[in-house]
Amino acid sequence: MAKNSYVLPPGSRVLVTGANGYIASHVVDKLLGLGYLVRGTVRAPKPWLNEYFEQKYGPDVFETVFVESFGSKDELEGIMEGVDGVIHSASDMTFSGDPSAIIPWVVKAAVNVLEVAALNPAIKRVVLVSSSSTLYNMIPEPNGRRVDENSWNDVSLKTAWDKNVPKEEKTVAVYAASKTEAERESWKWVKAHQPHFEFNTVVPCFNLGKTLCPEIYGSTMGHTRTLLQGSKMTLMFTEQWYVDVEDVARLCIVGVLEPTAKSERIFAFGEQMHVADIISILRELRPNNKKIPDPPTNPIRDRTEVVPRARAEEFLRSVFGLSGFRGVRESLEVGIEGWE
Repeated sequence: MAKNSYVLPPGSRVLVTGANGYIASHVVDKLLGLGYLVRGTVRAPKPWLNEYFEQKYGPDVFETVFVESFGSKDELEGIMEGVDGVIHSASDMTFSGDPSAIIPWVVKAAVNVLEVAALNPAIKRVVLVSSSSTLYNMIPEPNGRRVDENSWNDVSLKTAWDKNVPKEEKTVAVYAASKTEAERESWKWVKAHQPHFEFNTVVPCFNLGKTLCPEIYGSTMGHTRTLLQGSKMTLMFTEQWYVDVEDVARLCIVGVLEPTAKSERIFAFGEQMHVADIISILRELRPNNKKIPDPPTNPIRDRTEVVPRARAEEFLRSVFGLSGFRGVRESLEVGIEGWE
């Protein structure tokens, strides 16, 4: 699609929260590559991030500002001054088992971003980076499961707040509940207040692919790389959907720039695969690595049908000229580059 048909013309400034994150750093990279200015929030100084983008794109196109918790609307107002679009990616990744310490602030941060954006008439688009954990409990469903735009993970919400479940056993549930409530409350706020800007969410599954800087662990890709060192932690992952982090970034760009993307949950789901298949690919890519653990025997298969992924794949074709989502093998290949 021609740049002159984007909602925001090149040269516009986009705010990206949590800019040093795995997904967000790629969002920044794609925006700068398209000729946009980017203001990124970080919780502490990240000089290496500024240096990376300055070396790649030149001076004065990327800047960082410090935001600790997104709890202060006054602080957010200043950060959003001169901004034309917002992509809110920052969230809590501590995987604490305490729901009262995580869920309320993640929800408040998301809603605060919307409320402050509504005060700025220049902002035309706001995008929330959500998660597949908002859709369903990540337990394999061999008999089939259908997921669509109306799917919400209420099971994790119940588990997260269940006082009978020990904190150490519900870290994933608390994370999922925080993402679920943040996205759902955001949609409720938009429906109730009808702001002047368009609001979209991007709902990605398990991310694979390259990390831009060595200082970025890469969250899910970082965990996957530990298989090369013999870690068995990732073996607990069953069959699930995977997506390349660059495709997620592209779909975030769609949410903020594409005229036809309005009030959408954009599902970033690339390819379904079991960790046993991941191990098989890693062994093919690193045939001399003897540390890669044996795959689990008798893997439980999952048959989750993600209906809206076709819409997201069409965006990748029409906006970026791609054939579709990048495959898992290619994502793993670039994700482990430099690692043996």
